[in-house]
Amino acid sequence: MKSKLITIVLILLGINLNAQELNKKRIKEVIDKIPELIKSNYVNPKKGNQIALQIQKEINSGKYYKIRHPDSLASVLTKDLKRISNDGHMYVNHLTKNGKETKETTDWEAEEKALEIKLNYGFTEIQIFEDNTGYIKIVEFMHPKRSMQTAVAAMKFVENTDNLIIDIRDNGGGYPGILEYIMNHYFEGAPTLLSTTYFSDPKITPYTNYTSDLVYGKLRIGKPLYILINKNTGSASEYFAYTLQAFGKAILVGETSGGSAHNNDYFSLSKDFRISISTAMPINEITKTNWEVKGVVPDVKVKSENAKKKALDIILKNK
Repeated sequence: MKSKLITIVLILLGINLNAQELNKKRIKEVIDKIPELIKSNYVNPKKGNQIALQIQKEINSGKYYKIRHPDSLASVLTKDLKRISNDGHMYVNHLTKNGKETKETTDWEAEEKALEIKLNYGFTEIQIFEDNTGYIKIVEFMHPKRSMQTAVAAMKFVENTDNLIIDIRDNGGGYPGILEYIMNHYFEGAPTLLSTTYFSDPKITPYTNYTSDLVYGKLRIGKPLYILINKNTGSASEYFAYTLQAFGKAILVGETSGGSAHNNDYFSLSKDFRISISTAMPINEITKTNWEVKGVVPDVKVKSENAKKKALDIILKNK
């Protein structure tokens, strides 16, 4: 009875019971690379050295060698990295496929593609309400090469609405590309400089992000846009909300977002573990800063579960 209870608890915690049990050699292979990768790649070198020093202390304590399940190791490392760095882009992933560990690192992409199909490339709900207000729920900004047709279809579906609500509550981010496509609907004329991204490697030229005329349908210039956010809105979705707010294109409704402004890259730790490290930071052209740690602050503060109703109430009042 006790063993069954333990099994149920592990399943609820998301721990893969079919994963091969870790030994000291495998754990060492994963954790030994972490401090140096952070020191070499973190966007802020001074802070990167501090993070690396603190995680090295955790490694030296021997705590990780007591862990036996791969998913648990990734979870504990992630918790420690986020606590030490106060950076939402610092975490460790363990790759599984069909309940079993895989041997190829290329399977990260296969796992990603499967999730895209499952979540309809991020666009899980589209509605038009009786007052001609459009509503789009985006749960993640997925790979633009595979998601663009869905994004185009979504924006075409609502192109004749008077108002639009874009719901990115609980959207943890994703790729650039789709979010820029949607933003293009609210800009016209010459390309507008939105932000400049600076990298940890000083040899890399800062990247400038402009609007473009890539729009398959009607522009929405002057049409009210409401964006729903909450504490779980992060990364690329925060960029989307923060940028449109800064340029006066949208009213944000909900809760202050997570505060993950940095851009991240993945680095291999072993065949089935990888670490995400912040390697760049975007600076908004209007505010000359970003939302790292402090989060994106909504124009209308309301509990997450009431944000959609609040936006609809504002639209009705304005009519």
